[in-house]
Amino acid sequence: MQARMEKKPAQPTPKTKQKKRGKRGKKWYFLLAISVFFCLLIVGVGLALSQMDKTLEVVTDDPYKLPDQPAVVVPYEGKKALSFVIVGVDTRKNIGMLNTDVLVVAVANPETQKLTMVSLPRDTRVEMPGYPGYHKVNEVFALGENIRRDAENKGKPVTENGMTLLKKTLEGMLGIPIEHYVQLDFEGFTAVIDNLGGIKVDVDRDLVYELPQEGVYRNLKKGLQVLNGEQALGFVRHRLDKRGDAYNSSDFDRNRRQQQVIRAVVDKVVSIDGISKLTTVLDTFGKHIRTDLSAEQIKGLALDFATISSEKMVSLDNGAVWKSPYSMWPQKNMQDVRNTLKAEMATNNLQLTANRLSDAAIVELAKFEPQTKPTVAPKKPTTTAPTKVQVPPAQPEQPPQQPQSETPQTEGAPMQPPSSDAPPSPTNEQQPFPADQPPPDIVAPPAPVVEVVDQGQGEG
Repeated sequence: MQARMEKKPAQPTPKTKQKKRGKRGKKWYFLLAISVFFCLLIVGVGLALSQMDKTLEVVTDDPYKLPDQPAVVVPYEGKKALSFVIVGVDTRKNIGMLNTDVLVVAVANPETQKLTMVSLPRDTRVEMPGYPGYHKVNEVFALGENIRRDAENKGKPVTENGMTLLKKTLEGMLGIPIEHYVQLDFEGFTAVIDNLGGIKVDVDRDLVYELPQEGVYRNLKKGLQVLNGEQALGFVRHRLDKRGDAYNSSDFDRNRRQQQVIRAVVDKVVSIDGISKLTTVLDTFGKHIRTDLSAEQIKGLALDFATISSEKMVSLDNGAVWKSPYSMWPQKNMQDVRNTLKAEMATNNLQLTANRLSDAAIVELAKFEPQTKPTVAPKKPTTTAPTKVQVPPAQPEQPPQQPQSETPQTEGAPMQPPSSDAPPSPTNEQQPFPADQPPPDIVAPPAPVVEVVDQGQGEG
Protein backbone atom coordinates (compact mmCIF):
# COMPACT_ATOMS: atom_id res chain seq x y z
CA MET A 1 0.00 0.00 0.00
CA GLN A 2 2.72 2.31 0.95
CA ALA A 3 4.41 1.75 -2.35
CA ARG A 4 1.16 2.53 -4.06
CA MET A 5 0.77 5.72 -2.02
CA GLU A 6 4.15 7.08 -3.10
CA LYS A 7 3.79 9.63 -5.82
CA LYS A 8 5.82 9.29 -8.88
CA PRO A 9 7.91 12.29 -9.79
CA ALA A 10 6.11 14.50 -12.24
CA GLN A 11 7.17 13.96 -15.78
CA PRO A 12 8.34 17.16 -17.52
CA THR A 13 5.83 18.44 -19.97
CA PRO A 14 6.82 19.95 -23.32
CA LYS A 15 6.11 23.39 -21.88
CA THR A 16 8.35 22.98 -18.82
CA LYS A 17 11.09 21.55 -21.02
CA GLN A 18 10.82 24.61 -23.23
CA LYS A 19 10.93 26.93 -20.21
CA LYS A 20 14.09 25.28 -18.84
CA ARG A 21 15.74 25.30 -22.23
CA GLY A 22 14.71 28.94 -22.60
CA LYS A 23 16.29 29.87 -19.26
CA ARG A 24 19.47 27.96 -20.04
CA GLY A 25 19.49 29.48 -23.55
CA LYS A 26 19.19 32.99 -22.20
CA LYS A 27 22.06 32.34 -19.80
CA TRP A 28 24.21 30.93 -22.59
CA TYR A 29 23.34 33.81 -24.90
CA PHE A 30 24.16 36.26 -22.12
CA LEU A 31 27.49 34.58 -21.38
CA LEU A 32 28.26 34.40 -25.09
CA ALA A 33 27.47 38.07 -25.54
CA ILE A 34 29.75 38.99 -22.62
CA SER A 35 32.52 36.78 -24.02
CA VAL A 36 32.22 38.33 -27.47
CA PHE A 37 32.19 41.80 -25.93
CA PHE A 38 35.38 41.16 -23.98
CA CYS A 39 37.03 39.55 -27.01
CA LEU A 40 36.16 42.60 -29.11
CA LEU A 41 37.36 44.85 -26.30
CA ILE A 42 40.70 43.03 -26.08
CA VAL A 43 41.10 43.08 -29.86
CA GLY A 44 40.11 46.74 -29.96
CA VAL A 45 42.58 47.68 -27.24
CA GLY A 46 45.25 45.65 -29.01
CA LEU A 47 44.55 47.41 -32.28
CA ALA A 48 44.52 50.79 -30.51
CA LEU A 49 47.86 50.06 -28.85
CA SER A 50 49.31 48.83 -32.12
CA GLN A 51 48.00 51.93 -33.89
CA MET A 52 49.34 54.08 -31.07
CA ASP A 53 52.85 52.66 -31.43
CA LYS A 54 52.81 53.28 -35.18
CA THR A 55 51.46 56.79 -34.69
CA LEU A 56 53.96 57.66 -31.97
CA GLU A 57 56.80 56.52 -34.20
CA VAL A 58 55.71 59.12 -36.78
CA VAL A 59 54.68 61.88 -34.37
CA THR A 60 57.97 61.78 -32.45
CA ASP A 61 60.13 61.97 -35.57
CA ASP A 62 61.35 65.45 -34.66
CA PRO A 63 62.08 67.56 -37.79
CA TYR A 64 63.64 70.32 -35.67
CA LYS A 65 66.34 68.25 -33.97
CA LEU A 66 69.68 69.93 -34.69
CA PRO A 67 72.21 67.77 -36.56
CA ASP A 68 74.67 67.75 -33.65
CA GLN A 69 72.05 66.63 -31.12
CA PRO A 70 72.28 62.91 -30.25
CA ALA A 71 69.14 60.80 -30.47
CA VAL A 72 68.16 60.08 -26.87
CA VAL A 73 65.16 58.08 -25.65
CA VAL A 74 63.78 60.24 -22.83
CA PRO A 75 61.92 58.28 -20.13
CA TYR A 76 58.76 59.55 -18.50
CA GLU A 77 59.15 60.74 -14.92
CA GLY A 78 55.70 60.49 -13.40
CA LYS A 79 56.27 63.08 -10.67
CA LYS A 80 57.99 65.68 -12.84
CA ALA A 81 56.06 68.50 -14.51
CA LEU A 82 56.61 69.03 -18.24
CA SER A 83 56.49 72.35 -20.07
CA PHE A 84 55.76 72.73 -23.76
CA VAL A 85 54.53 75.19 -26.35
CA ILE A 86 51.56 74.39 -28.60
CA VAL A 87 52.31 75.81 -32.05
CA GLY A 88 49.59 76.19 -34.68
CA VAL A 89 50.93 76.76 -38.19
CA ASP A 90 48.92 77.36 -41.36
CA THR A 91 50.51 75.08 -43.97
CA ARG A 92 47.60 74.92 -46.42
CA LYS A 93 48.68 75.03 -50.06
CA ASN A 94 48.65 78.50 -51.67
CA ILE A 95 47.34 79.93 -48.39
CA GLY A 96 49.62 79.02 -45.54
CA MET A 97 52.82 80.61 -44.38
CA LEU A 98 55.35 80.01 -41.64
CA ASN A 99 54.06 82.66 -39.23
CA THR A 100 52.57 80.94 -36.18
CA ASP A 101 48.85 81.58 -35.83
CA VAL A 102 48.43 79.91 -32.43
CA LEU A 103 50.92 79.96 -29.55
CA VAL A 104 50.01 78.50 -26.15
CA VAL A 105 52.59 77.77 -23.44
CA ALA A 106 51.48 75.02 -21.04
CA VAL A 107 52.78 73.14 -17.99
CA ALA A 108 51.43 69.65 -17.30
CA ASN A 109 51.81 68.67 -13.62
CA PRO A 110 51.12 64.95 -12.97
CA GLU A 111 51.18 65.49 -9.19
CA THR A 112 48.33 68.01 -9.20
CA GLN A 113 46.66 66.54 -12.32
CA LYS A 114 46.53 70.08 -13.64
CA LEU A 115 47.29 71.69 -17.00
CA THR A 116 48.19 75.39 -16.74
CA MET A 117 48.11 77.45 -19.95
CA VAL A 118 48.73 80.95 -21.20
CA SER A 119 47.97 82.15 -24.73
CA LEU A 120 50.31 84.57 -26.46
CA PRO A 121 48.78 87.24 -28.71
CA ARG A 122 50.37 87.05 -32.17
CA ASP A 123 51.69 90.61 -32.03
CA THR A 124 53.31 90.35 -28.58
CA ARG A 125 56.62 92.21 -28.60
CA VAL A 126 59.64 90.00 -27.86
CA GLU A 127 63.41 89.92 -28.12
CA MET A 128 65.09 86.99 -29.84
CA PRO A 129 68.23 86.00 -27.86
CA GLY A 130 71.31 86.68 -29.95
CA TYR A 131 69.51 88.81 -32.55
CA PRO A 132 69.00 92.58 -32.52
CA GLY A 133 65.77 94.53 -32.34
CA TYR A 134 62.21 93.83 -31.26
CA HIS A 135 59.93 91.41 -33.06
CA LYS A 136 56.40 90.06 -32.98
CA VAL A 137 56.22 86.63 -31.44
CA ASN A 138 54.36 85.15 -34.42
CA GLU A 139 57.36 85.99 -36.66
CA VAL A 140 59.97 84.17 -34.59
CA PHE A 141 59.41 80.67 -35.95
CA ALA A 142 59.51 81.88 -39.58
CA LEU A 143 62.70 83.87 -38.95
CA GLY A 144 64.35 80.84 -37.37
CA GLU A 145 63.44 78.73 -40.39
CA ASN A 146 64.94 81.42 -42.68
CA ILE A 147 68.17 81.21 -40.68
CA ARG A 148 68.20 77.43 -41.02
CA ARG A 149 67.62 77.53 -44.80
CA ASP A 150 70.27 80.21 -45.22
CA ALA A 151 72.83 77.99 -43.44
CA GLU A 152 71.84 74.96 -45.51
CA ASN A 153 72.09 76.89 -48.78
CA LYS A 154 75.58 78.06 -47.87
CA GLY A 155 76.71 74.62 -46.75
CA LYS A 156 77.24 75.78 -43.17
CA PRO A 157 76.35 73.86 -39.97
CA VAL A 158 72.74 74.37 -38.89
CA THR A 159 72.77 75.68 -35.33
CA GLU A 160 69.33 77.35 -35.30
CA ASN A 161 65.86 76.71 -36.68
CA GLY A 162 62.34 77.96 -36.12
CA MET A 163 61.57 75.79 -33.10
CA THR A 164 64.87 76.28 -31.29
CA LEU A 165 64.63 80.05 -31.71
CA LEU A 166 60.98 80.10 -30.60
CA LYS A 167 61.77 78.10 -27.47
CA LYS A 168 64.64 80.40 -26.50
CA THR A 169 62.52 83.49 -27.13
CA LEU A 170 59.65 82.22 -24.95
CA GLU A 171 62.04 81.15 -22.21
CA GLY A 172 63.51 84.66 -22.13
CA MET A 173 60.02 86.12 -21.93
CA LEU A 174 58.34 83.79 -19.38
CA GLY A 175 61.29 82.71 -17.25
CA ILE A 176 60.75 78.94 -17.42
CA PRO A 177 62.42 76.38 -19.68
CA ILE A 178 60.28 75.47 -22.69
CA GLU A 179 61.26 71.81 -22.73
CA HIS A 180 59.11 70.55 -25.57
CA TYR A 181 56.82 71.57 -28.41
CA VAL A 182 53.67 70.19 -30.02
CA GLN A 183 53.10 71.46 -33.56
CA LEU A 184 49.72 71.12 -35.25
CA ASP A 185 48.65 72.35 -38.66
CA PHE A 186 45.14 73.59 -39.42
CA GLU A 187 44.19 70.61 -41.59
CA GLY A 188 44.94 68.37 -38.62
CA PHE A 189 42.95 70.63 -36.32
CA THR A 190 39.81 70.31 -38.43
CA ALA A 191 40.32 66.58 -39.06
CA VAL A 192 40.69 65.72 -35.36
CA ILE A 193 37.49 67.56 -34.46
CA ASP A 194 35.59 65.94 -37.34
CA ASN A 195 36.83 62.49 -36.27
CA LEU A 196 35.62 63.17 -32.74
CA GLY A 197 32.17 63.94 -34.12
CA GLY A 198 32.42 67.67 -33.38
CA ILE A 199 32.84 69.60 -30.14
CA LYS A 200 30.32 71.47 -28.02
CA VAL A 201 31.15 75.20 -27.88
CA ASP A 202 29.28 78.25 -26.63
CA VAL A 203 29.81 80.77 -29.47
CA ASP A 204 30.05 84.24 -27.95
CA ARG A 205 28.41 86.16 -30.83
CA ASP A 206 27.32 85.96 -34.46
CA LEU A 207 30.27 85.69 -36.87
CA VAL A 208 30.33 86.15 -40.64
CA TYR A 209 33.70 85.31 -42.16
CA GLU A 210 35.31 84.38 -45.45
CA LEU A 211 36.82 80.95 -46.00
CA PRO A 212 40.24 80.53 -47.63
CA GLN A 213 38.33 80.08 -50.88
CA GLU A 214 37.80 83.67 -52.00
CA GLY A 215 34.16 84.74 -51.98
CA VAL A 216 32.95 81.77 -49.87
CA TYR A 217 31.47 82.92 -46.57
CA ARG A 218 30.17 81.18 -43.46
CA ASN A 219 27.69 82.33 -40.84
CA LEU A 220 28.21 81.12 -37.29
CA LYS A 221 25.36 81.90 -34.95
CA LYS A 222 25.65 82.81 -31.28
CA GLY A 223 24.89 80.14 -28.69
CA LEU A 224 25.80 76.66 -27.40
CA GLN A 225 26.18 74.23 -30.30
CA VAL A 226 28.23 71.39 -31.76
CA LEU A 227 30.88 72.67 -34.19
CA ASN A 228 32.53 70.58 -36.88
CA GLY A 229 36.19 71.02 -37.76
CA GLU A 230 35.72 73.81 -40.29
CA GLN A 231 33.40 75.74 -37.98
CA ALA A 232 35.75 75.36 -35.00
CA LEU A 233 38.66 76.66 -37.08
CA GLY A 234 36.59 79.63 -38.23
CA PHE A 235 35.55 80.32 -34.64
CA VAL A 236 39.15 80.27 -33.40
CA ARG A 237 40.64 82.28 -36.29
CA HIS A 238 37.84 84.81 -36.91
CA ARG A 239 39.32 88.28 -37.43
CA LEU A 240 37.71 90.17 -40.32
CA ASP A 241 33.92 90.14 -40.41
CA LYS A 242 32.03 90.64 -43.67
CA ARG A 243 29.58 93.02 -41.98
CA GLY A 244 32.24 95.63 -41.21
CA ASP A 245 34.91 96.75 -38.77
CA ALA A 246 32.53 96.96 -35.80
CA TYR A 247 32.10 93.16 -35.97
CA ASN A 248 35.80 92.26 -36.28
CA SER A 249 37.52 90.09 -33.67
CA SER A 250 40.78 91.09 -32.02
CA ASP A 251 43.79 88.94 -31.29
CA PHE A 252 42.63 88.88 -27.68
CA ASP A 253 39.28 87.38 -28.75
CA ARG A 254 41.21 84.67 -30.59
CA ASN A 255 43.27 83.82 -27.50
CA ARG A 256 40.12 83.37 -25.45
CA ARG A 257 38.54 81.17 -28.12
CA GLN A 258 41.69 79.06 -28.51
CA GLN A 259 41.56 77.99 -24.89
CA GLN A 260 37.79 77.53 -25.07
CA VAL A 261 38.22 75.09 -27.97
CA ILE A 262 41.14 73.29 -26.29
CA ARG A 263 38.91 72.67 -23.28
CA ALA A 264 36.10 71.37 -25.49
CA VAL A 265 38.46 68.98 -27.32
CA VAL A 266 39.83 67.63 -24.03
CA ASP A 267 36.32 66.99 -22.69
CA LYS A 268 35.37 65.18 -25.91
CA VAL A 269 38.50 63.03 -26.06
CA VAL A 270 38.06 61.72 -22.51
CA SER A 271 34.37 61.01 -23.09
CA ILE A 272 33.18 57.53 -24.06
CA ASP A 273 32.33 58.79 -27.54
CA GLY A 274 35.82 60.19 -27.95
CA ILE A 275 37.55 57.01 -26.76
CA SER A 276 35.54 54.90 -29.22
CA LYS A 277 37.13 56.90 -32.04
CA LEU A 278 40.65 56.59 -30.64
CA THR A 279 42.26 54.77 -33.58
CA THR A 280 40.89 57.23 -36.14
CA VAL A 281 42.03 60.19 -34.07
CA LEU A 282 45.47 58.61 -33.62
CA ASP A 283 45.79 58.17 -37.38
CA THR A 284 44.97 61.88 -37.84
CA PHE A 285 47.50 62.82 -35.19
CA GLY A 286 50.17 60.92 -37.09
CA LYS A 287 49.54 62.92 -40.25
CA HIS A 288 49.34 66.40 -38.78
CA ILE A 289 51.19 66.57 -35.44
CA ARG A 290 54.91 66.66 -34.67
CA THR A 291 56.59 66.84 -31.26
CA ASP A 292 59.92 66.34 -29.53
CA LEU A 293 58.25 64.51 -26.65
CA SER A 294 59.35 60.88 -26.57
CA ALA A 295 56.90 58.01 -27.06
CA GLU A 296 57.39 57.05 -23.40
CA GLN A 297 56.57 60.59 -22.27
CA ILE A 298 53.41 60.69 -24.38
CA LYS A 299 52.22 57.32 -23.05
CA GLY A 300 52.98 58.39 -19.48
CA LEU A 301 51.11 61.66 -19.87
CA ALA A 302 48.17 59.84 -21.48
CA LEU A 303 47.89 57.50 -18.49
CA ASP A 304 48.38 60.19 -15.84
CA PHE A 305 45.95 62.60 -17.48
CA ALA A 306 43.46 60.00 -18.77
CA THR A 307 40.64 61.41 -16.66
CA ILE A 308 41.48 65.11 -16.97
CA SER A 309 38.57 67.44 -17.61
CA SER A 310 38.35 71.11 -18.50
CA GLU A 311 37.91 71.84 -14.78
CA LYS A 312 41.56 70.85 -14.27
CA MET A 313 42.75 73.25 -16.97
CA VAL A 314 43.85 76.67 -15.72
CA SER A 315 43.96 79.63 -18.13
CA LEU A 316 46.25 82.46 -17.06
CA ASP A 317 45.27 86.05 -17.86
CA ASN A 318 47.94 87.87 -19.87
CA GLY A 319 45.98 91.15 -19.65
CA ALA A 320 47.40 92.16 -23.04
CA VAL A 321 46.78 95.67 -24.37
CA TRP A 322 47.40 97.09 -27.83
CA LYS A 323 50.24 99.61 -28.23
CA SER A 324 50.72 99.96 -31.96
CA PRO A 325 52.31 98.06 -33.55
CA TYR A 326 52.57 95.54 -30.68
CA SER A 327 50.54 93.74 -28.04
CA MET A 328 52.01 94.45 -24.60
CA TRP A 329 51.43 92.85 -21.18
CA PRO A 330 50.93 94.77 -17.92
CA GLN A 331 53.80 94.16 -15.53
CA LYS A 332 51.57 92.59 -12.85
CA ASN A 333 50.08 90.10 -15.31
CA MET A 334 53.51 89.16 -16.62
CA GLN A 335 54.86 88.61 -13.13
CA ASP A 336 51.79 86.57 -12.11
CA VAL A 337 52.13 84.38 -15.21
CA ARG A 338 55.85 83.85 -14.60
CA ASN A 339 55.34 82.99 -10.91
CA THR A 340 52.46 80.59 -11.60
CA LEU A 341 54.28 78.72 -14.36
CA LYS A 342 57.41 78.47 -12.24
CA ALA A 343 55.39 77.15 -9.28
CA GLU A 344 53.77 74.51 -11.52
CA MET A 345 57.22 73.40 -12.68
CA ALA A 346 57.70 72.58 -8.96
CA THR A 347 61.46 73.10 -8.90
CA ASN A 348 63.85 75.95 -8.24
CA ASN A 349 66.50 74.44 -10.48
CA LEU A 350 65.22 75.84 -13.77
CA GLN A 351 67.83 75.64 -16.52
CA LEU A 352 67.12 78.36 -19.09
CA THR A 353 68.58 78.46 -22.59
CA ALA A 354 68.14 82.25 -22.70
CA ASN A 355 70.92 84.16 -20.94
CA ARG A 356 68.61 86.74 -19.39
CA LEU A 357 64.98 87.51 -18.71
CA SER A 358 63.50 89.89 -21.29
CA ASP A 359 60.95 92.53 -20.35
CA ALA A 360 60.34 93.59 -23.95
CA ALA A 361 56.64 92.73 -23.66
CA ILE A 362 55.97 94.66 -20.45
CA VAL A 363 54.09 97.84 -21.26
CA GLU A 364 55.24 99.86 -18.21
CA LEU A 365 58.93 99.10 -18.86
CA ALA A 366 58.92 99.43 -22.64
CA LYS A 367 59.86 103.11 -22.70
CA PHE A 368 62.90 102.46 -20.50
CA GLU A 369 64.34 99.65 -22.61
CA PRO A 370 67.15 100.51 -25.02
CA GLN A 371 66.14 99.91 -28.62
CA THR A 372 68.84 97.91 -30.37
CA LYS A 373 69.35 98.12 -34.09
CA PRO A 374 71.35 95.93 -36.48
CA THR A 375 74.99 96.97 -36.59
CA VAL A 376 75.82 97.44 -40.26
CA ALA A 377 79.33 96.51 -41.25
CA PRO A 378 81.46 99.56 -42.21
CA LYS A 379 82.47 99.95 -45.82
CA LYS A 380 86.16 100.25 -45.01
CA PRO A 381 88.07 96.98 -44.69
CA THR A 382 88.18 95.50 -41.21
CA THR A 383 90.24 92.79 -39.64
CA THR A 384 87.13 90.76 -38.99
CA ALA A 385 85.21 89.68 -42.06
CA PRO A 386 81.52 90.49 -41.81
CA THR A 387 79.12 87.61 -41.89
CA LYS A 388 75.60 87.74 -43.28
CA VAL A 389 72.91 86.75 -40.84
CA GLN A 390 69.27 86.44 -41.81
CA VAL A 391 67.54 88.77 -39.36
CA PRO A 392 64.79 91.33 -39.80
CA PRO A 393 65.16 95.01 -39.00
CA ALA A 394 63.70 96.29 -35.78
CA GLN A 395 59.98 96.98 -35.99
CA PRO A 396 59.07 100.66 -36.49
CA GLU A 397 58.09 102.19 -33.17
CA GLN A 398 58.97 105.20 -31.06
CA PRO A 399 62.41 105.15 -29.43
CA PRO A 400 61.92 104.14 -25.80
CA GLN A 401 63.38 107.43 -24.55
CA GLN A 402 61.06 109.54 -26.73
CA PRO A 403 57.53 110.66 -25.83
CA GLN A 404 54.67 108.50 -27.06
CA SER A 405 53.51 111.21 -29.47
CA GLU A 406 56.69 110.91 -31.53
CA THR A 407 56.01 107.35 -32.59
CA PRO A 408 56.07 107.16 -36.39
CA GLN A 409 52.77 105.31 -36.50
CA THR A 410 49.54 106.69 -35.08
CA GLU A 411 48.15 104.77 -32.12
CA GLY A 412 45.58 102.29 -33.35
CA ALA A 413 46.31 102.83 -37.05
CA PRO A 414 46.47 99.55 -38.97
CA MET A 415 49.39 98.09 -40.83
CA GLN A 416 48.29 96.74 -44.19
CA PRO A 417 49.40 93.16 -44.83
CA PRO A 418 52.14 93.18 -47.46
CA SER A 419 52.40 90.88 -50.42
CA SER A 420 54.71 87.90 -50.13
CA ASP A 421 57.57 89.78 -51.76
CA ALA A 422 57.08 93.45 -50.90
CA PRO A 423 56.89 95.53 -47.70
CA PRO A 424 53.65 97.35 -46.85
CA SER A 425 53.06 100.52 -48.82
CA PRO A 426 52.25 103.67 -46.82
CA THR A 427 49.89 104.79 -49.58
CA ASN A 428 47.52 101.84 -49.15
CA GLU A 429 44.02 102.77 -48.08
CA GLN A 430 43.67 102.24 -44.34
CA GLN A 431 40.56 101.22 -42.44
CA PRO A 432 39.84 102.53 -38.94
CA PHE A 433 40.12 100.11 -36.03
CA PRO A 434 39.69 100.62 -32.27
CA ALA A 435 42.80 102.17 -30.72
CA ASP A 436 42.93 99.52 -27.99
CA GLN A 437 42.60 96.49 -30.30
CA PRO A 438 45.05 94.90 -32.73
CA PRO A 439 44.23 95.49 -36.40
CA PRO A 440 43.48 92.57 -38.74
CA ASP A 441 46.24 90.09 -39.52
CA ILE A 442 49.62 91.75 -39.83
CA VAL A 443 51.90 89.69 -42.02
CA ALA A 444 55.60 90.14 -41.54
CA PRO A 445 57.56 90.91 -44.73
CA PRO A 446 60.36 88.54 -45.70
CA ALA A 447 63.41 89.10 -43.53
CA PRO A 448 66.16 90.92 -45.44
CA VAL A 449 69.80 89.92 -45.21
CA VAL A 450 71.57 92.40 -42.96
CA GLU A 451 75.34 92.52 -42.69
CA VAL A 452 76.31 92.21 -39.04
CA VAL A 453 79.82 92.74 -37.76
CA ASP A 454 81.15 89.59 -36.13
CA GLN A 455 82.18 90.89 -32.72
CA GLY A 456 84.18 87.78 -31.93
CA GLN A 457 84.19 85.90 -28.66
CA GLY A 458 84.51 87.86 -25.49
CA GLU A 459 82.82 90.99 -26.86
CA GLY A 460 79.18 92.10 -26.84
